[in-house]
Amino acid sequence: MRKDEIVKKNISLVFDFLRYVTKHPELIEKLPDGCELEFLDKDLPLFEPAISPEGAQKAVLRVDHTFDLAT
Repeated sequence: MRKDEIVKKNISLVFDFLRYVTKHPELIEKLPDGCELEFLDKDLPLFEPAISPEGAQKAVLRVDHTFDLAT
């Protein structure tokens, strides 16, 4: 996948996530304060560290037409 395709996919995911969260605000309560969001395709294994290089806690969201907290 080319870099521009990845950027477009990520932008699309962000807007899909915002639409989902407006309908399901309870997901926001499950996210750690100040966390960094990362979207993960539903078929990929979870292998990322829970802390980003900048020191912020990560919240990985598995994407499968809905957003579920992966950790």
